[in-house]
Amino acid sequence: MPHEPSPETRDLVVQMARLGDLVQTLPAIEALQQAYPERSLDVLCAAPLSGVLDAVRGIGRVIPWDGAQWRAWATRWHENPTATLQGMQNYLACFSDTTYERVYPLNQHERSHLMTQLFLRHSAREWEQDRIEARMRPWAQHLRHVARERGSNRVHLADAWCGMCGVLPRGQAPSCVPLAVDLPEDLAEIGERQGRWVALVTGAGETDRCVSPAVWSQWIREFLIQTQDGQVVLIGSGTEREAAQAILDSVPTLLHGRVWDATGRTNISQLMLVLHRCHWVIGADTGPLHLGTLVGTRALGWYFSRARLHETGPYGEGHWVYQHATQAQPQRWPIMESIALMCGNQGRGATDWTLWRSRMDRWGAYFGDASENQTVESSRAEIWRACAPALCESMVA
Repeated sequence: MPHEPSPETRDLVVQMARLGDLVQTLPAIEALQQAYPERSLDVLCAAPLSGVLDAVRGIGRVIPWDGAQWRAWATRWHENPTATLQGMQNYLACFSDTTYERVYPLNQHERSHLMTQLFLRHSAREWEQDRIEARMRPWAQHLRHVARERGSNRVHLADAWCGMCGVLPRGQAPSCVPLAVDLPEDLAEIGERQGRWVALVTGAGETDRCVSPAVWSQWIREFLIQTQDGQVVLIGSGTEREAAQAILDSVPTLLHGRVWDATGRTNISQLMLVLHRCHWVIGADTGPLHLGTLVGTRALGWYFSRARLHETGPYGEGHWVYQHATQAQPQRWPIMESIALMCGNQGRGATDWTLWRSRMDRWGAYFGDASENQTVESSRAEIWRACAPALCESMVA
């Protein structure tokens, strides 16, 4: 069934990647809303993550994309093409009947290209496709170069996505208030008692970015010993329940009353509320770390393996990241240093790790210190002038 044009002027952002990418798409969404207040903005995202956007102001419609269902149809296609095609058509007709004059795809893969063609208004398809290509090509080339060369890029991925949408960053981080939802009864007191509450992300989306349960249990022991009012909340997906249990098993029984295991026990809206009730969130470069920044929680990241803070560090002002010196698996972790930082002591690096603080300026988010602000701004401005010269000219004007 073909999509029907909408009488309302509507645009669509396509972000089909994981939780952290969706959160870091919000600066581009807000920049688009600011640049085109007369246009309604919809978002297509992975179905399990649509709840994130329910708490975000100003989004018209959230279109949930069920990737698992489409993979199942692809598997069954050769068995019964007619029935499979009918199921696909019914699905598409069910979740949206709108086409768009402008579509902003932010993923460089075929599924994203397919969604762009599916939702573009037929009359606008040819010229809008040219506009998309002109906007995205310089930034896509820049990001491929960064991934290949591992150079000194200082433009955050969230701000590069602004460039891909043809808008400048707003210079401030998105924020939202979580929905008022009920937590499981035994988790309802999280954040309600006095104390220093820390959400600890037990896993990561990729195995090579996971911190071992032994390291996390050591961190928890040291934190709870040094902070009499400290409370730790374990968070993560259902696949990380085993890791959370391994962490708990290594924590002394006397400290269990100050460790709350919410791993795999919250939906996305409940997770946002849990994060909002904590003062800090600590973890590797993973989705819940970024989700915490959206709801006003300070983030402290341990970035290692292929994670690079200058591209995907926590977005906003006043977050911290320990960046490992190499891509090799760390042999030593900044346990005592990160605890000291959370307790208000002066931040310091650790052996094989450097410490960075997030800041904001007119080009978006970056990590550095006051001594290099001017140099960093100059290098980022140069990238923007190369990738989006017309936007930079409009800024000067």
